[in-house]
Amino acid sequence: MSWIDALRPVWEALPEIRAPGRTLTFKERLLWTLAVLVTFYVLSMVRPYGLVSVRGMAPEAFQLILASNLGSVVALGIGPIVIASIVLQLLVGSHLIDIDMRSDEGRRTFMGMQKLLAILFALFEAWVYTSSGFLQAAPGLEIILALQIALGAVILMYLDEVVLKWGIGSGISLFIAANVTKAAFWMGFGIYPESYLMKLIDSITTASPTWWINLLPYLITILVFLLVVYAEGIHIDIPIALSYGRGAGGRYPIKLLYLNVIPVIFAVALFANVQLLAYLAKDTPLAPFLGKYQEVVGENGAISHQLVGGLAYYLQPPYQLMNDLSVWIGSGKMPSTLPKDLFHAIVYIVLLTLTSVVFGILWIELAGFGPRQIAEQLASSGFGIPGFRRDPRVLEKVLQKYIPTIAVLGSAFVGFLAGFTDVFRGLTSGMGILLAVEIIYRYYEIIMRERVLELYPALKKVLG
Repeated sequence: MSWIDALRPVWEALPEIRAPGRTLTFKERLLWTLAVLVTFYVLSMVRPYGLVSVRGMAPEAFQLILASNLGSVVALGIGPIVIASIVLQLLVGSHLIDIDMRSDEGRRTFMGMQKLLAILFALFEAWVYTSSGFLQAAPGLEIILALQIALGAVILMYLDEVVLKWGIGSGISLFIAANVTKAAFWMGFGIYPESYLMKLIDSITTASPTWWINLLPYLITILVFLLVVYAEGIHIDIPIALSYGRGAGGRYPIKLLYLNVIPVIFAVALFANVQLLAYLAKDTPLAPFLGKYQEVVGENGAISHQLVGGLAYYLQPPYQLMNDLSVWIGSGKMPSTLPKDLFHAIVYIVLLTLTSVVFGILWIELAGFGPRQIAEQLASSGFGIPGFRRDPRVLEKVLQKYIPTIAVLGSAFVGFLAGFTDVFRGLTSGMGILLAVEIIYRYYEIIMRERVLELYPALKKVLG
C-alpha cells in the first residue's frame, strides 16, 4: 500500500461541501457567488481576539495576491490553499507523485490531498506568524490567536469549494479580485488625505502646474486594463483533427497570455521574500549585499527602517520617482535624486521582466504545459494535425515551434507591464492590477457562456 493510500482515510474524513442535487439556474449560482463575496469582505473586517498589533514588513503586492488582511482573521488569506495547490501540481507535473488527473478518481485524490495539505500549511503559517511576533498576541493568547487565523484560512478554503460547486468560477480568483478591487477603490476614490482622489482635488484647487500627475494612476490603470484585454485576443491557432470521425476537429489556440499572469506572481513573490530576508538580515554581514537599511525618524518620533541599497533595494519600485518628476516639471530644476531613481526604475523593470521570463520557462515544464505534455493530452484524446502522421512526437515537434516562444513573449509582456505600472503608479500594484483584470475577464467569459447555455440548453451537448 502506497503512502497516498495510507493517507486516504484522513482526507476522506474531512468535511466536504456537497454538490447541488439539481442543475442550478444562472441566477441562483450568481446569488451564491455574491453571498460568498460578502462573507469574505465581512471576514476581512473581523479582528481576531487577542491580537495586539501587526509588526514587521508585509509587501502590499504579497498581501494582494494572497487576498490577505493582516489585521483580520483572514491574515493568511488564500496562501495555504495556493501553496498546497502549487506544491501538488509540481509534484504531479514532475511525476514524483503518480496521479492520473484525467480520471475522476485521480481528481478526487488530488483535491483531497490539496485540502489536507492546505490545512497543514494553515496551521504551520499561523504558528510562524504568531511565534515570530509578526502578529503580536496578548500574553498567554498566542495559541488562541494562531488557531483563529488558521481557522480563517480553512474557512476560505471551504468558501472556495462553495463557489466551485454552487457558484460561478473559482473562489480563489474571486477573493483575489475582490481584494485588489477594494485596494484600488480606496486608493482611487477614498476620502482620506493619502488617496489619489484627494491629492488630485487638492492639486487642482491650489492650481498646481503638476496637477495632471495625480491623474496618471487612473490613466495607467485604464491603459493596463485595455492592454490586457487586447492581449487576451492575440493567439496562434494550430489546426487539429480527430483520428476518427473523418477528420472532424478544429483549432488549438495558443494565446499570447498562455501562462496568464502566473510568471509575474512567482516573480513578485520571490522579490517579496528577498525583501523580507534582507530585513531579517539587516544587522548581519549579509546586509550590504541583500539590503542596506537606514533608520528614519518620523514626525511622531517613531523609528522605521528604509532600504537605501543592496539587492532588495532594486527589487522594489522607486517610490520617489514620481515625486522627483513632479518637482522637476513644476520648478524646472531637476532634483539630485532623479538620475538615481531613473536608474532604479530601469533596473527594477528589467529584473522583473527577466525573472518573469525565467519562471515562465520553468512553469511550462514543471506544471505540464510544455509541448510534450500538451501533445500527449491531444493524442490521448484522439487528435492529430491534418496532413501529418498520428503520432505524439509529430504533435510535439509542431507545438515546440510555438509554445516556448509564446511563453517567453507572454511572460515578458506581463512582467514589463507589471513593472511599468509599479514605477509610474497605478491605483494599486502592477501585479495586482494585472491579476484583477485577468480574473475579471475570465469571469466575463464564464458569465457570457453561462448565459448562452441557459438560453440554448442544446449547446451543452456540443460545448460539454
